[in-house]
Amino acid sequence: MTRSFTPPDMLSTQEIRTIADVRRDTWTKSFYGMGYGAATGVAGHSILSFLVSREFLPLKMKLNRYTATFTVLLCSSLGSVVAHNLHPVFEVGTIKRLPTSEEDSQLSEYQKNLEQAREEDEKRMKNRILRRKTLKASLEN
Repeated sequence: MTRSFTPPDMLSTQEIRTIADVRRDTWTKSFYGMGYGAATGVAGHSILSFLVSREFLPLKMKLNRYTATFTVLLCSSLGSVVAHNLHPVFEVGTIKRLPTSEEDSQLSEYQKNLEQAREEDEKRMKNRILRRKTLKASLEN
């Protein structure tokens, strides 16, 4: 059984629904893109073969069923990748720099902890550099 049927207990029903919506949107938009890409590949190959047969466009390679298959598969795969946009759920871990403490409450608990850890790291680095400078000055004297 897949994990989508048994989500973790820490997720709320709204979060589970959001994840399901993201999966559904990704699949449907990818298939729409694949369909549009395949149609574009067929049309592009047909137009190109028409132009070559009328000698409007000189080509050194033959346009046959293999190039048609390649064109359709290439365009459909590109269409499936390009068609869907990333869902906002993928931006959950980003840190928003907010100027006031009132707006700081909009950050999630994870984002607050991450910001606090970064501030502590910056403080440690400043202290380390200060210790090096004082140690260097004491050794020189």
